[in-house]
Amino acid sequence: MGRKRKNDEDDFDEQAFLERLATNITKVRSSQGVSQDRLTDEAGLSRGALSKIERAQASPKVATLARIAHALGIPLRKLTDVEVE
Repeated sequence: MGRKRKNDEDDFDEQAFLERLATNITKVRSSQGVSQDRLTDEAGLSRGALSKIERAQASPKVATLARIAHALGIPLRKLTDVEVE
């Protein structure tokens, strides 16, 4: 007894979400003048992990996103918003 599959139009587009997330992290980091090295130090991440996240090549855990948001001084929801101003 598996879950009923929704039609294709309703499927979650994970890659689009990861690309939006990557764009938002990069925009916020850059607008604050924060380097990848500084953010990795403050968020407790490896440089490679952050690089993959910012290139939408990794699906980070919520705890990782929370550490990034905390290091940037922003609410977590700002990273997952469609657009970051």
